[in-house]
Amino acid sequence: MNDVSAIRVIHYGDPWCWFSWGLEPVIQRLYEVYGDQVSIVYRMGGVFNDLGEWREKYGVGDDPALSEWIAETDQMMRNPFDLGYVLKSGMKDTSKACIAVKAAGLQGEELMLRFYRKLMEAIQLFSQNGSDDEVIMRIAAQSELDLKKLAEDLHGSKASSMFEDDRRNMAADRGNFFSLLVVNKDTGERELVSGYTSEEYEKVIDRISRRRLDKKIPIDIIEYFDNRREFFVTAREISEVFQINEADAERRLSGLSKSAIIRKEIVAGSSYWLFPAHVSAPELTLEQVNLSHVTERAMVTEPARLEQVVKVAVQKLYTKVAEEPRGVFHFPVGREGTNVAGYPDEELNKIPVTAVESFAGVGYPHKTNSIKEGDAVLDVGSGSGTDILVAAIRTGPGGRVTGLDLTEAMIEKARSNVEKSGFKNVKVVKGEATKIPLDDGSVDVVTSNGVLNLVPDKQKAFNEIFRVLKPGGRIQLADIVTREDVQAACGIVPQLWADCIGGASIERDYLEMIRKAGFSDVKVVDRIDYFARSPESVRRLTKTFGAESVVISARKPI
Repeated sequence: MNDVSAIRVIHYGDPWCWFSWGLEPVIQRLYEVYGDQVSIVYRMGGVFNDLGEWREKYGVGDDPALSEWIAETDQMMRNPFDLGYVLKSGMKDTSKACIAVKAAGLQGEELMLRFYRKLMEAIQLFSQNGSDDEVIMRIAAQSELDLKKLAEDLHGSKASSMFEDDRRNMAADRGNFFSLLVVNKDTGERELVSGYTSEEYEKVIDRISRRRLDKKIPIDIIEYFDNRREFFVTAREISEVFQINEADAERRLSGLSKSAIIRKEIVAGSSYWLFPAHVSAPELTLEQVNLSHVTERAMVTEPARLEQVVKVAVQKLYTKVAEEPRGVFHFPVGREGTNVAGYPDEELNKIPVTAVESFAGVGYPHKTNSIKEGDAVLDVGSGSGTDILVAAIRTGPGGRVTGLDLTEAMIEKARSNVEKSGFKNVKVVKGEATKIPLDDGSVDVVTSNGVLNLVPDKQKAFNEIFRVLKPGGRIQLADIVTREDVQAACGIVPQLWADCIGGASIERDYLEMIRKAGFSDVKVVDRIDYFARSPESVRRLTKTFGAESVVISARKPI
């Protein structure tokens, strides 16, 4: 992974060190809240080369004193582990375990992070000797590392040299095992922060970044587990990541463990929960959705504020789709998206590839064949320009096409794609579905693709669409609808709206809003399983609510 973020959080750790385990809930919280806006750098400090010398140095040469020290710090950290692992594991030197982590890092950061966590669990939860080659290779196999390469790197010079560099950096930074060093690479500002709750760390990150970072509110416990399969997760970790009390975390975890989704394990007298590696979680019940989704902090109840918050969430997400079309999203993007939606290649081959690369629609509205030669067409939520250019092909040089969008990055990209296409009868304007900047009765067809589910006041949007259509005008809409009420179960959560599920209406209600606006001949022309290629956590949720993409046609009476 390229370290391109301005904010770097340096963690001086050691898979043997119980302070490192105590910081795991905080570090996982930072991953969830900041994503790739903050780079978390793991450097191995190496606690000791000789256990006996280390114990003498810290005045815990006798076992009761050692046990008392561990118990005292456990009360501060509250992230359960086997308090007797120091003596049980038999580790006399932590260097080899640290070198193994650096060797794993030579195969990629994601693999290293998994290996580090699993090795820490093996040592501190299961009291295994993390310096033993057999233990290291077993954890490496569980982490899907290349075992031959790891063995070579473990006993080679590069990983060992990297470990020594980490130790020197730790001394230079005056780092320690119970703190994180927060650095702004652009300004050089840095601060060493200690503690086992994330509040102080977030305050420093926000201040040093000049509050320019977009903070996400973690809401889905099952998704959290899904991204950390086979990790032994504590109620303390869930409590910290999702900012709920530990009793509530344990209630939710215990409830979810009654299903086949996560499993509870008792290790050395403490409770842990994990998502087995090869389990495909089924459709959730509404009870499981409520247990998994921690939405209280993310919910909005005031209509005016909802509209603004949703707008901001949508603009942020679709700016990223425009600028980073190869990023990771909860829905298919680009050519994958057009394939799911059902666009024919012969149509897409006639428009610039840059229009298709940021496609984020949910269906193929042109299947209705509503657009005729010479028509005036409006695309509500035109995105990067895929549908306005397809519309321009269909309407021909005698027609005109207007794209409407509220995200500046998408507008800029669409205008560029229009210029590349050579079409002279297409323009893109800024505006919203509930405030369309066109005259009454000025267009023949309104098309929209995956947009109206993002609009809080859908009835107002349908009324506006009806207003700008000529008598006899047609609509062709691709959108997400559901069988069950998402908001009744999850509340009004902007993050779910942006991902095309939180704002989706029950299908019968959606169709009734179209009719209420004045449209007739309302028909569902096509249905697709739009979420079939989404991440498993998204598919579970969409199956629960019966979410699917529909293509709808209707007309304005003459």
